[in-house]
Amino acid sequence: MNPTLMDLLRKMLHNRIIGEKHSPEQLLIKSKIKHLNKNEQKEFYEEYEIMVQKQYFIRLKKRTGKGSDWHVSLNPEKISELEEEIR
Repeated sequence: MNPTLMDLLRKMLHNRIIGEKHSPEQLLIKSKIKHLNKNEQKEFYEEYEIMVQKQYFIRLKKRTGKGSDWHVSLNPEKISELEEEIR
């Protein structure tokens, strides 16, 4: 697993962004990939999309004051699997 993606998962677990508690997707991702080069960013996005397809993340379109943005949280049913992958 990509180390940056693991870092993102650790951050979300530590901040308990699970289930109904969500955070803007771009805010989380941008904070983790700003130091990566283009190839590493591409790898990160590919693995991130695989994790979304496996339903480790819950993606919701939320209406905000500035329009509507994608928000993410960890799937509470997959927490034990995520913790095993991180270790």
